[in-house]
Amino acid sequence: MSAGKVITSVLSVETTIAIAIDGYLLFLKADQASSTASTASSSTSTATSSSASSSSSSASLSTSSGLKDGTYSGKSVSTQWGDVQVQIKVSGGKITAVNVLKYPSDNDHSQQINDQALPVYKKEAVEAQSADIQQVSGATVTYEGFTQSLQNAITQAKES
Repeated sequence: MSAGKVITSVLSVETTIAIAIDGYLLFLKADQASSTASTASSSTSTATSSSASSSSSSASLSTSSGLKDGTYSGKSVSTQWGDVQVQIKVSGGKITAVNVLKYPSDNDHSQQINDQALPVYKKEAVEAQSADIQQVSGATVTYEGFTQSLQNAITQAKES
């Protein structure tokens, strides 16, 4: 067997193991976040208001109590691999949906990572009712952009 074939075989095995570990961590973290969010949401009260607008400002991570109903687009956050921007829908004083308006997708690797990570981030944000969500292994850059843009949208919903 040539050295090139040995290297290719080793890399193939390492890649398979890395993918398996990432997949395991992805589902493990999703289960942990789900049970944590269920406990947190049962003790959160609901505030109801109406009105919506979009503006830009930044703040530290915070919970969503006191949000005004509407749709809010967070600022576009520039990352090493591309821009990330999210939009939240608030109804009954709670985040009911998170949509990703922009995310790094210009190459197959970024697309593959974000296809796995973004649904988890969106689900966790709705469950946690905040930008305080778990990071998916291998999607650190997207996590940073996602949570910053999400927090900006939450801040807008509080200030409206």
